[in-house]
Amino acid sequence: MYYLLNGEGWLTAPDVVKGPWTPAQTLPPSIYSLPASANWAEARKHLPGKPAKSAPTVFTTTEPAEMILTDGPPTYLPVNGTRLLHVNNTSSLLFLNTGDGKLYFLVAGRWFRGGSLKGPWSAASADLPLDFAQIADNDPMAFVKANVPGTRPAQDAVLLASIPTSTGWNTAKSQGAVAKFLMF
Repeated sequence: MYYLLNGEGWLTAPDVVKGPWTPAQTLPPSIYSLPASANWAEARKHLPGKPAKSAPTVFTTTEPAEMILTDGPPTYLPVNGTRLLHVNNTSSLLFLNTGDGKLYFLVAGRWFRGGSLKGPWSAASADLPLDFAQIADNDPMAFVKANVPGTRPAQDAVLLASIPTSTGWNTAKSQGAVAKFLMF
């Protein structure tokens, strides 16, 4: 059986991917032997845990994925001067382009395009609609332009990323340090 800490209680399932995940009625004795290290502190803090009455839906995947959660069906706010609508009931950076009817999702500095929330999704950074570059600088969504190729904020972001934020050792010192390290 597999065990998953969910808030203050535990879920269990016979298969980590297929589930089904249900509230754990008891925990195996071996779980109380988790190492007393920082890595396991949160789990140890919730032993035996509070019993849950029901299990939430547990999503699992064996491929890289992102999750977009909305509070109910998507609701939209217009992005002034563009054909873009920002999905405003999610913490994700999600837009609907009314020009092509596609959704655009920004995550980890990369854009993805999908025909619906269920996908399929494909890379979109190389050919974003021009509307993203036309977001007004005073618009609440203007910060996404740092991830829109060709815009001034994107050029500035590249420049800022190229500036060192700390200094390295003097080469002679670093070679000596490496040599000392290798001698031990």
